[in-house]
Amino acid sequence: MRSETPQCSPNQLIQLASNLPDVTISIPSVDKVLEGIEQGKADRVSKLDWIYCIHAKAQWDQQNIDRCRKTSAAIWKVAISNLWLQHQLLWRLAVYYGDQQEQVLAQSLAESFDIFANSDLVSHLLPVQIIRALCSKQAGRELAKIACEKCVNRTELLNSIQDILPAYIPLFSQFIEDIAPYFITINFPNQNQVKWLLSCLDEMSGSQQIKAVDHLLTNVSHDISNNYFLLVDWLRNNYRNGENWYKLSDPARRRLREWIGGIKYGDFQNLVNLILNKLDLPDFESKRLCSRRNFWASYSNRFERLRILLPKTSQLAIAYQIQGDVDLLEDDGSDPTEVCIFDFGEWFVVEFFRGRGGETRLFPKNSKNQQIFFGESTLSVKRIRCLGGDRHDHVYLWQEFSPTWLKNHGILPNPNTQPSRNPTADKLRKRENSLEPWKREIEYLEREAKAYCKKICFLIE
Repeated sequence: MRSETPQCSPNQLIQLASNLPDVTISIPSVDKVLEGIEQGKADRVSKLDWIYCIHAKAQWDQQNIDRCRKTSAAIWKVAISNLWLQHQLLWRLAVYYGDQQEQVLAQSLAESFDIFANSDLVSHLLPVQIIRALCSKQAGRELAKIACEKCVNRTELLNSIQDILPAYIPLFSQFIEDIAPYFITINFPNQNQVKWLLSCLDEMSGSQQIKAVDHLLTNVSHDISNNYFLLVDWLRNNYRNGENWYKLSDPARRRLREWIGGIKYGDFQNLVNLILNKLDLPDFESKRLCSRRNFWASYSNRFERLRILLPKTSQLAIAYQIQGDVDLLEDDGSDPTEVCIFDFGEWFVVEFFRGRGGETRLFPKNSKNQQIFFGESTLSVKRIRCLGGDRHDHVYLWQEFSPTWLKNHGILPNPNTQPSRNPTADKLRKRENSLEPWKREIEYLEREAKAYCKKICFLIE
């Protein structure tokens, strides 16, 4: 049952009112706030008055067009030293520029922001930088730049401003799509910038990441991939195999092969150069290394991975200067040599640099060989030779015959590589004369390797 409304006569109300104490009620107004600013009494303006002023400023501007910009500038000047007012204005300004569906600030206040933002006292503040980005023509690109300079991804950026600016603004979610386009504008990015990029890629959704990676692969220069192996390794681990590989465009897949091969060939090239510079080699061995470095340059785009095995003497001389997968080659009494294991996708290629034999061996890429060549197993020259595989010499004219041998196994050189020349009959006879002693030597080394491995297995048992 509803209660009855009390019935009071007018005379009773008048008498009640006459007994109340005198109270002065201050009604908020924009003019009142502006008057306080002009009189230098802005610090006495109440928070309620400021809230009303900010809310009503747009309507006040329509009636005071000639004063709207000047008065808004005065409000921003007060905000430089008033943290509470800063927060009120910046929050609304972020919404004003970041979410056009919600107009919460007078246009004159938005357009006077530079009065505040250009002050040395606040220009360095992250919220100020972010709002400047929001009101630019390329807001997403500018937000990506800020995130890069602070070395934070989108989540970390939003967490750092969650109590200062509204995180729900659409542009804060959309700017992640501008990260890859911004990154490619950086000239010679440093390692921290590359790490920032990878952090951003890791937090993206699947479709966002595919789009970003495709953009990077088709727009970043080849030089960058050579210098920033962290990016190339991340791409190889996440995109070279599996379903992500097939989600990339054809140009992106082609470029990824080039990136991976380029950086791995760079490791190989660096190794050869260090051996030539740091080890006192006979002239014939130096020439042999140079010819192999030049030969594999024609396959630089095909490399997937590279493992380097060094004898103790080489490790002491150069190992600390080499990047990548470097291990010690177990001493089994063989001639000192460095060994490189190339992953060409379907095949493993093992290259012996020096010593007797000096061959190249080819092994199918299966789980067993994967574990042997890129797992934790300890390797030596004899253990590798004991595995067998298809082998090729490095005697006279080997550079003319190796490409055909590799092609027969599906390993092709880089595009636009000059084909091998057809040797003359005299050169072919000279090669045959060199090849026969090599065959006898390699057969002897293989028998020696099998005997060694058999002995090792016997001792283990």
